[in-house]
Amino acid sequence: MHSASTFVLASFWIIAGILLLLWGMPCAVLANRGAKQGSRFLTIFLISFFLSPIAGLLFLSAARSYRTTRVLSETVSGS
Repeated sequence: MHSASTFVLASFWIIAGILLLLWGMPCAVLANRGAKQGSRFLTIFLISFFLSPIAGLLFLSAARSYRTTRVLSETVSGS
């Protein structure tokens, strides 16, 4: 029979894995969305994973507005 510490350790790793999936999935979805909009997947994923998915969303929206502003300014200066 296994000791109580083995049960606690196994429970800890199961819960840690579940929490990692619950934290990582929104980060991956957000990074995939950013990759479709032209940002790098890994950049958005790491920002989201280590800071928070909300920070990744803010970074993505800021990058999108910067990209939009840059394209509009290039269009205006080119004509």
